[in-house]
Amino acid sequence: MNILLVDDEPDVRRSLSRFLEKLGHTVFCSGDGMAGLKDFHERRVDLLITDIRMPGMNGLELLRRIKKIEESPVDVIVITGHGDMDNAITALKYGAFDYLQKPINVRELAISIERSQEYAELRNKYLRLKDEFDERLESKTRAIQGEAQQLRKAFLKEIGLDELCVYSDGMSQVVHQAEKYSTDRSVSVLIEGESGTGKDLIARYIHHFSQENSLLPFVAINCGAFAHELFESELFGHEHGAFTGATRSGRAGKFEAASGGTIFLDEIGEMPLSLQVKLLRVIEDKKVCRLGGVNEIPVDVRFLCATNKNLNHAVYEKRFRLDLYYRISMGHIYIPPLRERKDDILPLAHRFINHMYMRKGKRFDRFSKSAEKFLIDFSWPGNVRQLKNAMEHLALMKADGHVDLKDLSYLQDLSPFEEIPLNRIFVLGRDSFDLPPEGLNLETLNERVIRQALDKKKGNQTRTAEYLGLSRRALQGRLKKIIREK
Repeated sequence: MNILLVDDEPDVRRSLSRFLEKLGHTVFCSGDGMAGLKDFHERRVDLLITDIRMPGMNGLELLRRIKKIEESPVDVIVITGHGDMDNAITALKYGAFDYLQKPINVRELAISIERSQEYAELRNKYLRLKDEFDERLESKTRAIQGEAQQLRKAFLKEIGLDELCVYSDGMSQVVHQAEKYSTDRSVSVLIEGESGTGKDLIARYIHHFSQENSLLPFVAINCGAFAHELFESELFGHEHGAFTGATRSGRAGKFEAASGGTIFLDEIGEMPLSLQVKLLRVIEDKKVCRLGGVNEIPVDVRFLCATNKNLNHAVYEKRFRLDLYYRISMGHIYIPPLRERKDDILPLAHRFINHMYMRKGKRFDRFSKSAEKFLIDFSWPGNVRQLKNAMEHLALMKADGHVDLKDLSYLQDLSPFEEIPLNRIFVLGRDSFDLPPEGLNLETLNERVIRQALDKKKGNQTRTAEYLGLSRRALQGRLKKIIREK
């Protein structure tokens, strides 16, 4: 072993170093704590033997500084004066391996050094085994993570989430909101966005983001795809004889099928008013009653809804219930159209067209600069769905993988149309404004103005009253009237 001996007495250093060399060790000597610390840093030391009482830096301070060096596993044996047990105990607390009292018994010193060697060998063996274990664990972990990643990709593809790609700040915010809402199944979420923006994908992402929800049922239904009579049966189920054509054994509805998981009501704005009342009750009571049945069936369902229409307008026009609107929009996500998140266009276009070309056994090369500019500047009224269809059209029609501006001319020939943006706000002019030709309900308009003003001022009644030109007391009176009428 390489032993560093630190003692301020030359005779002690000389006699101990001779004894240690006879035992086969290499010995370095230092006359005080500072010199010992310097030698410790400059030499490869396996064991340190130090006296405690020395001028300048004493042995305890030397021990403390050495043990602060995390990468140094060197053992330290301290030498104390007769009866100096307090310092010996302090040394052990600082991490000393052993202590010996003066005058030093060389037999005890040899035993202590031998024990230190054995301990060092065990420690080094442990460290080697730990490093080997960590290396194997890391290798196995990487392999398992790779397999898990492949399985997750396959799972995401199976449930349709492999197409959810985020490139723009707008979509990053949407995904961040979805992740927050996914943690609480009691929160109903309304997803608004134009056709083709990916409302269905975001609904599935909310459901599947949490690992514990991934195996729970996700049931989607398009509220505009069924006739009124069939829609009610589809949602609530029916008993035998409930209507002409009802099955003999009856049938569970979508609410029962989704129990424990999530039901996604797409195009919720198309739901008939008569069913909106029943839906509100299911949301509040967590119970359904089948058509023709008398027993209520408990259901534990999370509600996600989506619409490409402005439900505020539908509420104002009394085509959608205000109380239901509040219940389904506890959480709210607005997906901006593709024309408002241009950073998504080229990455999505490249992803779609590469995938389409690979499916057809071809290789996509590139878009020309003029083609890229056209893709970015195009309004994409059909949003991501239209972009995907356009890339599939190109993969079908183009033999080579180079797309130029002329290859996109068919998009220019499509009849342009414009959907009313969901986030467009009807603004009352200061001097004049147009009234709807079919008439309006003044009380409903007043209520809407007050509610929107409260939202604008984040619920602060004083600032809301100032904004509306009312006193705070007058505003509170109107709010009490609104509450009573509800």
